[in-house]
Amino acid sequence: MSIQRIQELTKQLNNACHAYYVKDNPTLTDKQYDQLFDELQSLESKTGYIMSSSPTQKVQGEVLPFLKKVVHTEPMLSAEKSKDINDVIKFMGDKECVLSWKLDGLTIVLRYNNGKFQQAITRGGGEEGEDVTHTVRCFYNIPLTINYKGYLEIRGEGLVIFNEFERINAELISKGQETYSSPRNLAAGSVRQLDANITKDRNLIFIAFGIVKCDKELLFKNNQFDFLDSLGFETVYHETIDKTMLAQWISIMNGMIPNLSFLTDGLIVEYNDIAYGKAQGSTNHHSRSLYALKWNDDSFETIFRGVELNTTRTGIVSITGLFDEVDCDGAKVSRASLHNYDIFQSFDFGIGDTITTYRANSVIPQIEDNLTRSGTYQIEMKCPSCGGDIVIKTPKEARFLFCENEDCPSKLVNRFVHFCSKDAMSIDGLSEAGIELFINSGFLKTFDDLYNLEQYKSKIVSLEGWGIKSYNKLIQAIEKSKEVKLENFLYALGIGQLGQGGSKRLAKHFDYNLNNIYFANKNDLLKVEDFGEITADKVYSYFRNDENVKLVDSLLKFIDIKKPEEKKEISNTNSPFIGCKIYCTGSFRSYKKDELKAIVEGLGAEFTSGYAKSLDYLVIGSIKGSSKTDKALKDGVKILQEDEFLKMIGE
Repeated sequence: MSIQRIQELTKQLNNACHAYYVKDNPTLTDKQYDQLFDELQSLESKTGYIMSSSPTQKVQGEVLPFLKKVVHTEPMLSAEKSKDINDVIKFMGDKECVLSWKLDGLTIVLRYNNGKFQQAITRGGGEEGEDVTHTVRCFYNIPLTINYKGYLEIRGEGLVIFNEFERINAELISKGQETYSSPRNLAAGSVRQLDANITKDRNLIFIAFGIVKCDKELLFKNNQFDFLDSLGFETVYHETIDKTMLAQWISIMNGMIPNLSFLTDGLIVEYNDIAYGKAQGSTNHHSRSLYALKWNDDSFETIFRGVELNTTRTGIVSITGLFDEVDCDGAKVSRASLHNYDIFQSFDFGIGDTITTYRANSVIPQIEDNLTRSGTYQIEMKCPSCGGDIVIKTPKEARFLFCENEDCPSKLVNRFVHFCSKDAMSIDGLSEAGIELFINSGFLKTFDDLYNLEQYKSKIVSLEGWGIKSYNKLIQAIEKSKEVKLENFLYALGIGQLGQGGSKRLAKHFDYNLNNIYFANKNDLLKVEDFGEITADKVYSYFRNDENVKLVDSLLKFIDIKKPEEKKEISNTNSPFIGCKIYCTGSFRSYKKDELKAIVEGLGAEFTSGYAKSLDYLVIGSIKGSSKTDKALKDGVKILQEDEFLKMIGE
């Protein structure tokens, strides 16, 4: 129970920090935070269990020049695989086995000694991997200390959950950078970063699935899981079964897939008797103690019709494969990302070729193979936006297409889209199409041109799709944007590697004074929370560029930087909802939505803008309910009727 309480307190305090630092919406008073913090610190001291995400720890984001090679204690072998259940039944024989998810992330080994986390290693080639201790220390749920003083070496999977995958890709798109093709690729790319600060912002998790070496004797696989659970590790979902139960449990676990927050590409069946499993030996490729049942991701044939190119803000030209629409497991798909130029070339495409496509893990459309391989299709190496030449570069480990024309409209359009976005300057009334139209009409060249649009009033109102109402709405939004928080302004500038969180921390560190940031040297910037060499260098370089400084100075002629608001006090310090996330849905008898928001925030809770699995409570109106009840029941979110909620708050 102490470990569970530590996990609860860590989550609650981290949510409170997020509400305070990111949302400017405190959910705890300083006194309440300190009380919970002291309780957490006391429990950590008593149990010897500390999570990497604990607010009592300041896990620094280390930057390495390269990743060192480390030899594995035991070779990391694969599992023999099949899509046929009969092969698995044959493997099981009359032995008791443990069934678990086959996790689709990056396999990692963790080493502990004397109760402390010592080292993390990637799978690598199986015999040796790479030392990634610096990034794995930044995972959300890695225990830094455990209540076991012997030697412990475990294996598990580094994963990015779907919500984080979508958030990170959205941020990369907003910066005009290449996105990741799947959560697995994002996990792998994040773990192998030299700069751990990048990893830290991505909220990776670790799920353990086995023990490599331990001073404590554990005879059965399910004993291993129980032991890891008792130490506070998150372990993969598992069931102990025999072959007569296999089909039933496959059906049950298939039904769980839509509710999983991470990717899985099958099931693992492993002998429960560890000694028996080891006695079966291994090949050079796989261990004979376990067997993988792979998902039957059905492939569907269709016809290749070419590619679509899109130029991003940084000049990377993305490649999307186009094909005749096909029904993939109930979803209509006609396009799939080809990610980079190397992948495109590997398919030897030709117009009219028969290709196969599928949805990886029933989620992400992928081109699987080209059955024809005519090899006649060539990408026209012209930027779809400016018509300039496209070049091939290798910024990472693969080749990408780039447009090097600094005046390319797509680069300019995407920069303006980012500048006007809600989390930046929040200028409503100017869509991407509108920005493109204004750029092509010569109204917009630099950001400060937005604040001089009145000179083009007659021309704007005469444009197709525009009129006086649209124009007035836009001007009102621009006027409203003239008063902005420093962190939003910094984020709007599109400084490389500086996201929303980094902008917030940068502004706070320099006391919300832009001049302090102007004159900060690189050492000053490295003192900003979670700033590494790369981010500090990008910010420093930005404000040493004369053109950038000229642009910022020009913008400041129109824009006022406002100081953050004072923290709101919680009206009910005995509230049972402090630190909770609450969503109110339906029609309420007692209060309007804005009144409910004030009540919820006064209770020390976060009033969310929409439904999410991470909610603590769903409050339902008594006049008219909501369809979200079914989702809450499915997701395990606690449901409160209006009367129940009012009773709990003393009304």
